[in-house]
Amino acid sequence: MRSLGLRENMYLALLSLVLMIVGVFIGVLDGGFVSGYLEILFSSSVLLSDYISIGGLGATLFNVGSLMALSYLIIRRLKLEINGPLFAGVLTIGGFAFFGKNLLNVSLIYMGVFFYAKLKRVSLKEVLVVFLFATGISPISSVLMFGFGLPYVLGIPLGVLVGILSGFLLVELSSHVHTFHKGYNLYNVGFACGIFALFYTSLFDMLALKSSPSSIFSSDAHVFLLVFFLVTCLFYFVSGFVQNGYSFQGMKELTKKTSPSKSCFKEDHSLGIAKMNVGLNGLIVLGILLVFDITFSGPVMGGLFTILGFSAYGKHVRNTWPPMLGVLLVVVLFEVDLSVGIILAVLFSTALAPLAGEHGIIVGLLSGMVHLPVLLGLSGIHGGILLYTNGFAAAFTAVIMDTLIKSYKGVDLELE
Repeated sequence: MRSLGLRENMYLALLSLVLMIVGVFIGVLDGGFVSGYLEILFSSSVLLSDYISIGGLGATLFNVGSLMALSYLIIRRLKLEINGPLFAGVLTIGGFAFFGKNLLNVSLIYMGVFFYAKLKRVSLKEVLVVFLFATGISPISSVLMFGFGLPYVLGIPLGVLVGILSGFLLVELSSHVHTFHKGYNLYNVGFACGIFALFYTSLFDMLALKSSPSSIFSSDAHVFLLVFFLVTCLFYFVSGFVQNGYSFQGMKELTKKTSPSKSCFKEDHSLGIAKMNVGLNGLIVLGILLVFDITFSGPVMGGLFTILGFSAYGKHVRNTWPPMLGVLLVVVLFEVDLSVGIILAVLFSTALAPLAGEHGIIVGLLSGMVHLPVLLGLSGIHGGILLYTNGFAAAFTAVIMDTLIKSYKGVDLELE
């Protein structure tokens, strides 16, 4: 197989390297880089554990870049080219490496999926997407090892065993839950992770194992994170624009995507179009955050990186913003405080983008309005060990919306 360059692989290697280098540079300047990184590795990692607050900005950026690099190297070792779903998977891992995922807990999930492929005698390529997204439940290992106050001689083996077992079982479960929401929830593996998280939390409650809920987050790096995200979006947009012949030709066709199923924009359109959509979608979301004066933190960056990733795999400039505005409409109408958790609901409500894509803007807005109360009702049942709480809630929102749409099938809700 011919060697593929940075451009063909959506610049993931470059982005990972920049994050690691900048992270080390900042960490060395600030001091305490190594101790900060160890704090991240040995934290309980339950929601919302902003690693910037726990280990510092430098160690966090290195954590993000190194996890993205590890995932990228595994993909390249399998001789695969970065496409839409793989780009989404690597960027999602990078996003949640700002809060919840680290080399220790992610590696255990990876091992579980790897063992599944070996024991079931299937190629790792066949389960690679689950391999990447199954890390949404990675805090299960960290909380067992470091969150319950168990003796290390008991907690560490338990954390390793449960982490590996979770990765193994999630491959099987993920293949069965897609029919539940009929493709209207882009975060399918998040729903599967939520089912296991619900089981684990119930079991822990029965055994009287309690971890301290976390609401740690830092706004100290607001300016840096905002500028970094802006530059990243501009880089993808400009590089895609140049590669597309200094033209927007093809963007209109991409925004007409209405299928509820995910689609790889790189394969269905072109590499340049996919990059342009990544950058432009990110800029639109950034604009919405700036209008509402939202402060950047680790969790917020996690949501933004995830949107960038799925902008090559299902989200485009027409279907992403309606669910977000739907959540914000509820926030304004009911005077809901824009806490970090609510901001994440705004960002991750974009899992419902296929509803807006297929049924129009009004349905997209309504899906966001329904999503927030559903999320708030479900968010407390996972004990902080599920990183993809919005993905879990989005599956139920999708079912509710699909039922309502079918009930009023004769009403044309689409706005051109």
